[in-house]
Amino acid sequence: MNVLLRTASLGALSLFLLSGCQSAKDKAMCPTASILASTSALTAFKPGMQGDPAGELYTVQITGVQVSCSFDRDEGTTDSNLDISFRATRAPSGDGANYTAPFYVASLLTGTTIVGKQILATAFSFAPGEATTTFTQNVPSTVIKFDNGRKPYEYGLLVGLQITREQLDYNKKTGRYTP
Repeated sequence: MNVLLRTASLGALSLFLLSGCQSAKDKAMCPTASILASTSALTAFKPGMQGDPAGELYTVQITGVQVSCSFDRDEGTTDSNLDISFRATRAPSGDGANYTAPFYVASLLTGTTIVGKQILATAFSFAPGEATTTFTQNVPSTVIKFDNGRKPYEYGLLVGLQITREQLDYNKKTGRYTP
């Protein structure tokens, strides 16, 4: 998966770019945050029905990311706070349900080299009869330490759902992203 991230991250940085810091001066010191298109959707299946559209349990997608940060010139670090927006869908059901989806936040140098990665999880629920839910997950601290001679704008943050090769292939097959 790391090879996939390295290969796809360059193109992905131009996609879904949503960032915002406290001021224009602070924004110049904040890493940008992007969503990796190929890992922006995850489909979970009923047991024994992997890859069968009739067996889809739910699909969750990352729909946006906002970043704010603090910059410490003396230490040569930024500490970013991310708010990641999600949308989950399922077939209409009379039952409520609770799920958890894994996602990642990767720190990048010049858009192609992964210098750090956190794998996290977000929990979400469907109320009885609900087919769609939206929610936001906060990631309160992602610290990047700049290498000697590097500038803050040379770094970025990349988010996506932690998916398997089979889920990636299913995304391609169903057109959930355009490679």
